[in-house]
Amino acid sequence: MFSALVLVIPTSLTLYFMAHPHTSYTTFMVVAAVAGFGGGNFASSMTNINAFYPQRLKGWALGLNAGGGNIGVAMIQIVGLLVIATAGNRSPHWVCAVYLVLLSVAAVGAALFMDNLTNQRTNGRSMIDVMAFRDSWLIALLYIGTFGSFIGFSFAFGQVLQISFLANLSHGAKVTPAMTAQAALHAAQIAFIGPLLGSIVRPIGGWLSDRIGGSKVTLYTFAAMMGAAGWLVVFGVMGDAAHRAPSGGSLAAYVAGFVALFILSGIGNGSVYKMIPSIFDAKAQSMDGFGPAEKADWSRRMSGALIGIAGAIGALGGVGINVVLRASYLSPAKSATTAFWVFLGFYVLCAVITWFAYVRTPHSTRGAKTAAVAEALAPAA
Repeated sequence: MFSALVLVIPTSLTLYFMAHPHTSYTTFMVVAAVAGFGGGNFASSMTNINAFYPQRLKGWALGLNAGGGNIGVAMIQIVGLLVIATAGNRSPHWVCAVYLVLLSVAAVGAALFMDNLTNQRTNGRSMIDVMAFRDSWLIALLYIGTFGSFIGFSFAFGQVLQISFLANLSHGAKVTPAMTAQAALHAAQIAFIGPLLGSIVRPIGGWLSDRIGGSKVTLYTFAAMMGAAGWLVVFGVMGDAAHRAPSGGSLAAYVAGFVALFILSGIGNGSVYKMIPSIFDAKAQSMDGFGPAEKADWSRRMSGALIGIAGAIGALGGVGINVVLRASYLSPAKSATTAFWVFLGFYVLCAVITWFAYVRTPHSTRGAKTAAVAEALAPAA
């Protein structure tokens, strides 16, 4: 109930200030920060799901829950298009009104049909204890490559399309407000496809990880993402060499490359989150002097803590993608090609880390039998 109702705050603020066109940019930044409640909502739901399912089903369960959350990115774009189609492009704040109704339905549903788990407890110290493990930092980095790519491209894809459409509409002439509006609408009509597909395949990534291992699926995913990023690099270099706006064929190639990255990042989202409970379950099983219940409790608490932390750190990848793209468009070439090279290099780094840390050597249990772990196994307050 709280998770649903707390989202009324950023949604109401957004509705109010979007209805007042002369609101300052700083105010919108503050409202955007308050929207971080949505990230906390996502993290808490993932931690709860982790407590309900056995190890062999966690990949599918986490993937299904997160896929439902991620699909909200595509839904907000579709709802926005529907609002524009019915109320015109001068009433974007009505999108928030739609979501206020949906939040109310979610809160009432939680009150009527959800129950609390009485045998699951945690404490704030778990958030500190889990960061003592090297795996926590590595997983957070890998999640930047998967979830960071998903959330970053969710915003950047539309911007790249808009810039490309605008270049074709203007043909080097002075850009008019009508051209900008037309390019934005064309981009919005396509941009939702990537986040939609990426959300749908996330449960598949978890399901595959339940069967062949999260680390292997993650490695294969990063290898494929290297190929998709390389595809974008090739067509970006070709476009830069021609010194002209992207043609219909180039735009189609951009769309294909980005959609592939969306699908692959969705699969990787599911596989990386499957790795988290697997890693800490392996560590727990190596501990001597603790019973099965204590091991399971410690593994669950550490997994839940890292699920929340990795989600927050992974979202920074979305910021990085947009910063890199902005710098690339401000470069002398005035294109996204430099950014595509950076993405390719980062995916290579993630693939190397996955291979050396988790595929070449199974989940490490080094450092499991430490005083810090023994302290963390103490009953939660």
